[in-house]
Amino acid sequence: ISPAIIVAVVKGDKLLLGHNRRHRGGHVFSVLAGFVEPGESLGECVRREVMEEGGVEVKDIRYFASQPWPFPASLMIAFTAAARW
Repeated sequence: ISPAIIVAVVKGDKLLLGHNRRHRGGHVFSVLAGFVEPGESLGECVRREVMEEGGVEVKDIRYFASQPWPFPASLMIAFTAAARW
C-alpha cells in the first residue's frame, strides 16, 4: 500500500489552498496532499508536504478520516492542522 495524506490547514476562518501552475483551463484550488516517504510518519509527512507546497509550519495535526484512493494499492489519510503564520 502507498499511503498518501491530504490536509486542511486552517487559521481562524481561513483555509490554506494550493494551486498547481501546470493546470491549464482556469483556477483550480485544493487542500494540500502528497505521498508518505519511506521511513516517515504520517505527522512528519503532513508537516513536510505543507512546508514544501505552502511554505507554512503547522501544529495540532489531527486525524480526520481515510478512504481508498483511485490508484491501485493506495490509501488516502486525511488530517486537519492549524497554521503557524
